[in-house]
Amino acid sequence: MTNSTIKASIIGVTGFTGTELLRCLLQHPDVEIKYLVSRQFDNEPLGNVFPRLSHIEGLKLTNTDYETVANDSDIVFACLPHKTAQDIVPQFLGKTKIIDMSADFRLDDAQTYERYYKVDHLKPDLLKGRFVYGAPEIFKEEIAQADAVANPGCFALLVQLLLLPYKNKMNGADVIAVSGTSGGGRSPRDPVDHPALAQNMRSYLVNTHRHIPEILATTGLDEEQLNFAPTVGPFMRGIFAHATIQSEDEPKLKPYANDPFVRVVNKVELTNVVSTNFVDLSYTSGNNGTIIAQGALDNLLKGASGTAVQNMNLMFGLEESYGLIFDSPIYP
Repeated sequence: MTNSTIKASIIGVTGFTGTELLRCLLQHPDVEIKYLVSRQFDNEPLGNVFPRLSHIEGLKLTNTDYETVANDSDIVFACLPHKTAQDIVPQFLGKTKIIDMSADFRLDDAQTYERYYKVDHLKPDLLKGRFVYGAPEIFKEEIAQADAVANPGCFALLVQLLLLPYKNKMNGADVIAVSGTSGGGRSPRDPVDHPALAQNMRSYLVNTHRHIPEILATTGLDEEQLNFAPTVGPFMRGIFAHATIQSEDEPKLKPYANDPFVRVVNKVELTNVVSTNFVDLSYTSGNNGTIIAQGALDNLLKGASGTAVQNMNLMFGLEESYGLIFDSPIYP
C-alpha cells in the first residue's frame, strides 16, 4: 500500500447497496478495505457470506465497534435504512469522512423529512449545513471540500439530472419513472417484491414519494408544478424515466460537458446503462410547447453505490471514474 491509499470501511455491507459498493471499492486503485461491518456476522470470512466472492481472500465481516472503525478509516460508507442512520452516522462526524447512503441527512429541515418519511428526525440540528448533498453533477465543488456527504436517492438523482437543463425554465413537469425490483432492497416487501412483479407493473406513492423534496430542491420547481409517478417493473436493475416538460426554452446541456458519467444520446435504452455508472439522457420537442425527456441509470450503481464512490473520489481529489469502469459480473 502507498501513503495515498484510502482506508475505507462499510457499515451495513450485506444489503444490495453495500455489496455493490464493495464491488466498486475492490477494483479501486487507491482503496484498501479496512472494515466490513455487519451486526449479523462477526469474524466471518467474506466468501462464507457471499459465495460468489469466495475467491477474494483476507476479508471478513465483523461487528467492530464504531469508535474503532472511525479511528482506523479515512472514510466510512453508511449503508443503513433511514431512521437507523440518524443514531449511527453522527458518531463518525469529526472523526473521519462519512458518506451516508440513507435519506436521513439529504433534506435541510425536519418538517419536510417527517412529512415524507412519517417518522421523527432525531438530529434536526444536523440538517442545515452539516452534510453536502451528494449529486456530483450539481455540487461537485462542495463535495470536494466536504467531510460529510448525503448520497441522493436513486429516483431523485435521475429525475434531477433529467430536469436540470431546464432549471427555473419550466412551467411544470410530469414524470413517470420505472424501477427494477432491486430498488426495494434485499428484504421482501410490498410493493417491490420481485415475485409479485415478475409478470406485473404498478405505480406507488404517486405525488407522495420520499424523493420528491430532493427533486424540488435542485430543479426550481414548486410542489404543484411536479407530477411524479414512481413505478416498479418486471426487471431487477435500472430505472427508466419519461418526463413531459412544459417549457419554451432549449435545454442547457453545457453543465454536463465535464461530467464523465452523463451521456446525452439520441435514444435512451435501459440495457445501455445497467451494470454501469452512466446515466443516459435524451430530449425531443413535443407538442404544444413541451419537451419529451427520457433518462436511464442503474439504480444500484449510478443511483446509489457508484455515485457514492464518485463522491469519495471528489472528496480525496481523485479522478471521478476511479473504481467505476466495470468488467466484472453484477449482482443482482
